[in-house]
Amino acid sequence: MKRFTILFLFVFFMITTSSAEHIKFMGVPVGGNVAAFKDSLKAKGFIYKKCFKTLYSFEGIFANEVVAVEVLASPKTKQVCKIIVYFPQKDTWKGLKSDYFRKKNLYKEKYPLDKDFEFFSSPYDEGDGYEMRAVSLGKCNFASFYYATGGHIMIQIDEKQRIKITYEDRENIKISQSELDQKALEDI
Repeated sequence: MKRFTILFLFVFFMITTSSAEHIKFMGVPVGGNVAAFKDSLKAKGFIYKKCFKTLYSFEGIFANEVVAVEVLASPKTKQVCKIIVYFPQKDTWKGLKSDYFRKKNLYKEKYPLDKDFEFFSSPYDEGDGYEMRAVSLGKCNFASFYYATGGHIMIQIDEKQRIKITYEDRENIKISQSELDQKALEDI
C-alpha cells in the first residue's frame, strides 16, 4: 500500500508539474499575456511591426538569420499560444531542401523527433525539375514534428518557398480554441 501511495504521488506530481510548464521560444516561456511576451522579444532585439486582431508581427535575428515572427494570442485573455518563424525565401530546390534538412538536424540535437514525412504529391516527384513549382502549389510535403516541454514544434517547407517553424504551447492553444469556440457560439 505504501508503494502504491508513493507511486500515485509521483505520477500526480509529474502530471501537475508538466501541465504547468509552457513551451519556450528563445528561452522565453510562452506562458502569460502577449504584452509581456512582446516586451521579451523586443529585449532580444526584435522589432515590432504591426498587429491585426490577435496576431503580432516582428522582425529580428533567430538562429543566425533575419526572420519574420508572428505571435498569436488567444482572442479574449490575450495568452500567447503560438509562435511562427518564417525564414528567408529560397530561389532553388537544392537550397530550400538543404536548408530544411539543416534545420531539421539542428532541432533533432535539442528535441526528440516525433514524426516526419518528406514527399511530393502527384503529379510531382523529386528530380523531375519542377520541385519549386510543386512547392508553390502546396504539393511539397516536407514536415518534421518535435516534442518540447509544454508543447510541440513543427518545421516545414511552405508554399512561399521558405522554411516555417511553429512553436505551439499545449495549454494556451486549448485556451485559445475554447475562446474561439465561445465567440463562434455568441455569433450564431
